[in-house]
Amino acid sequence: MLSAGPVEDFDRYVQSVRAHVATNLVPVSGFEREQQVEWNLPFRRTPAAGCPSGDRTGLLLVHGLSDSPFVFRDLAEYLAAHCVEVRSLLLQGHGTRPGDMVTASAEVWRAQVRDHFTALSQEVDRAFIGGFSLGGALATDYALADSGPRPAGLIAVAPAWQLNGLRDYLWLAPIADAFGDFLEKEPELNPVKYESFSFNAGSQLDTVMSAVQKRMSESRSLEMPLFLAATEADSVINLEYLVSRFRERFTHPANTMIIFRDTRNPWPEAMADDRIQFLNSYLPEANILEFSHQSLLISPDNELYGLGAPLQRCLEPNNLSLEACRELPEEELWFSAWHDTERPVFTSRLTYNPCFSELAGGMLAFLKANGAATTAP
Repeated sequence: MLSAGPVEDFDRYVQSVRAHVATNLVPVSGFEREQQVEWNLPFRRTPAAGCPSGDRTGLLLVHGLSDSPFVFRDLAEYLAAHCVEVRSLLLQGHGTRPGDMVTASAEVWRAQVRDHFTALSQEVDRAFIGGFSLGGALATDYALADSGPRPAGLIAVAPAWQLNGLRDYLWLAPIADAFGDFLEKEPELNPVKYESFSFNAGSQLDTVMSAVQKRMSESRSLEMPLFLAATEADSVINLEYLVSRFRERFTHPANTMIIFRDTRNPWPEAMADDRIQFLNSYLPEANILEFSHQSLLISPDNELYGLGAPLQRCLEPNNLSLEACRELPEEELWFSAWHDTERPVFTSRLTYNPCFSELAGGMLAFLKANGAATTAP
């Protein structure tokens, strides 16, 4: 199992993780094993040639539950091209096989985030922290803590501050864990993300989420600069909770939030805020009903999830078997968030973000607004 510890040399850290993943990976069929090892590794993207050598800006990104650093590859390439150093890490229990989540620990995840952010802050002039889903909660937990180097700002994409659905019974996970390992066992078709979900994973997620909620409730005003993004159709994250925390707790003048939604429908006046930007997620010309949780950070050009890529079609069909989904004519399959109710069209979970450039550009603008000396080379 991966553990926490001082990150004295990032390249050496990657090599140690490579050895761990290469030894423990249970490969998914249809993809070369060595390629799967590479996809699951943590990585660093340094600023492009031509970027200023001084006044360095860095961003540590933390992936989500059952996910891997692969989810940040597109964003890292974009930001590095605009003179930001980006680093990722591999959380304990991830990147190898679902069974490794059975003994993963939230305390180790926290320590990993702390150690990697400390190392980054010592090597750049201005260090930001960010994350997706569980990683967004871990990044928030660290950013609002009272110890360790302080981030210059927080980037949270669909952070697990509060969940839909699962939140009502996550507290049962430690009890259920005594009677079995997995809440849900699924065929593993994705080489960079687990489909099966263990009771322990839910328990550790609940630990992190509870800590974040406690930190937020303890302060009426949080001055940490925040960039927040989410999709209204998210089946995982409670958007109303994210919006309320953004409006009521985070007070920095540079804060911004992007919400992907069907803009044909009015936004509730009670949740209005001039700092929230809305981007349309209903794109019938692309057979897209709405954006999914998993799609947000993925470019249409992504080699696995992008338009026409191996995982883009029928990775997670809704109310439809994999075989039936694959037999559908292209024009009959639509893309959406996950759902378990009938829709008037056949749908599969959307795997990429058609508005990726707007999201990445918004993050870059946030970094600039908070003092990052970023310029295109």
